[in-house]
Amino acid sequence: MPRLKSVIGWLGATTLFASPALWAADSTLWLERMAQAVREQSYHGSYVYERSGIFTTQDIWKQVGDDGIRERLLQTAGRYQEWLRQDGRLVCATNSSLSQGRSQASLRAGVDPEQLLEWYSMRNLGTTRIASRDVTVIGIQPKDGFRFAHELYIDHETGLLLKSLLVDESRELLERFQFTTISLDEADYSTGLEPGESCREVSVVEPPAGVDVPFWEPQWIPPGFTLGERQIQSINGDGPYVSSQIYSDGLTSFTLFVEPLGRDKLAEDLRARLGPTVAVSRRLMADSDFYLATVVGEIPPRAAERIADSLSEAVVGARR
Repeated sequence: MPRLKSVIGWLGATTLFASPALWAADSTLWLERMAQAVREQSYHGSYVYERSGIFTTQDIWKQVGDDGIRERLLQTAGRYQEWLRQDGRLVCATNSSLSQGRSQASLRAGVDPEQLLEWYSMRNLGTTRIASRDVTVIGIQPKDGFRFAHELYIDHETGLLLKSLLVDESRELLERFQFTTISLDEADYSTGLEPGESCREVSVVEPPAGVDVPFWEPQWIPPGFTLGERQIQSINGDGPYVSSQIYSDGLTSFTLFVEPLGRDKLAEDLRARLGPTVAVSRRLMADSDFYLATVVGEIPPRAAERIADSLSEAVVGARR
């Protein structure tokens, strides 16, 4: 018992007197391992996803090969939903929504831990077990009000993210993602990658002549977010045609969607939120045509509102 007390005392002193710089350095090493696992690790697993007190379960198959990264997600409770991605791009889906949201099973491979330190504080919170595997817990706290706090549970052996929590400034839980089972066996992760019959193709296309789908740059975005991929999409290549622009700070992201409305199509400004995901829409006019611009992402509502409001200035310089 005295030895146990001395060990506990030493751990407490280490935590108390360790410098924030050492916490950050240790945390960035774990995030680097996680980013590497996103690029290199194949697996099959099942996980629970919770937001706003609503639970769902999903299966995921992910294979990293010479032809890139192929990832299939299948919702196993409630309404049947399926998504298939190739190198992060949506290939097919069960419905016409082009909002892909966040891939809960893996954060993006492009995360730059050193860059994140400008916008977040990081700390190693210790170890535990998830899906019968040892993990280290990394706490990530934002330095401003334009993003949420995270807890990431990273697998010791592979670097895979096995659990994540997303909380707001009031420490209210917004989202929980947690693996219940995971397998690294090729026989498991290579057999479920083919889409089902109801998975409808998502095409990246040029719209027909006379259909203008603009890309607009918001006049304001949260500091640290940069523009990544932009594209025009449609389900089955026959419309509706929607432009999408993805912005990320390396840890979280939001997407700006713009859809032509036409003069006879009704749409209203709206704001909706489910867990960490907020959607803010604005009906805008440019060059005598009407458009619906929607900001969707895991960012605080006030940030999404400010981005959407800044689009009224951006339409002046609307361009393709």
